[in-house]
Amino acid sequence: MIGNATSTKSKVTFLETVYPPISNQEAIWLQNDPEVEALLRQSDFYMIGGRAEAKYLNLVIDPETYVITFDSAIGDDFCDPVEIRIRDLPAVEESDAESYWIEAGDKNIRVWDGPIGEPGSDVLEWFTTEKLIWDRSRGRAGIERFDRYREAATYDLLYVGIAKVGDSFDRLISNGHKARMEILGNEPQRYPGARVTDEIYLFLFNIQPLIMTTFEPEHDFENEDFSGAYDQKRIVADAEKAFVSLLKPEYNVMKFASYPKGADGLYGSDFVRYGYAICEAISFNTAHGRISGSRDAATGFITNDADSIFVEGNTVK
Repeated sequence: MIGNATSTKSKVTFLETVYPPISNQEAIWLQNDPEVEALLRQSDFYMIGGRAEAKYLNLVIDPETYVITFDSAIGDDFCDPVEIRIRDLPAVEESDAESYWIEAGDKNIRVWDGPIGEPGSDVLEWFTTEKLIWDRSRGRAGIERFDRYREAATYDLLYVGIAKVGDSFDRLISNGHKARMEILGNEPQRYPGARVTDEIYLFLFNIQPLIMTTFEPEHDFENEDFSGAYDQKRIVADAEKAFVSLLKPEYNVMKFASYPKGADGLYGSDFVRYGYAICEAISFNTAHGRISGSRDAATGFITNDADSIFVEGNTVK
């Protein structure tokens, strides 16, 4: 057909988390929270990573200025100063409360609009160690300093998976997930005194394809040229193969050695070239390489610092 001969389709797919990374322990606590569940169900692509747990050290709260200062520390090798200006946090600014109650521990900070835990009191803002990194990467007002947040968001990539049917919440959290259980049983402790369940993190991504079609001047346009339709699950299946085949996470049994060839991916589709990039300030390490994402804190867009996987024909780069 003339239409096929005079148009070229390309695609780049961005991976963006639907919720801050959560530890395996936090996943157990949050799985019965309907608001969190609704967000996690927006994902059908996920990764499991490992890293020594982060902690808040040297925590000081100024009761007059409502400024919290502390160090975000990971193991013995990472320590970065953080300042949280309570009054500048969005939900605090929107609140009618005139005073605040601050609940602070070594892994979580919560700001209440009334006495902590009492009836009628609500949590206005909260920061687990990973949500602090996530919020900082999004340029959230009220979080100052913490300039090395990208370095803090570096994990060992242990597993990549997808929900072929349904979503990541069903596949990874509410049902027994074989690889997740295997990881908890097999992974060594990363830092003395830590529990492995606190050192394993779940990343639930939403896959957002950007499809570009180039038309030659003589192209004979048809209605389907403007439909914008695409097969979400096919893109998800291909993304899994792309990441697993290149990075070979330890707990993925199938390594997709013949990628990009495959029955349920994008090989043989009408995309001339296609690729994947992580739109988050996160880096994943494996024995076979490292892939880094990126995110502009001001705009939320991906930047040129991100690594990309690109496929054209039989070539993967």
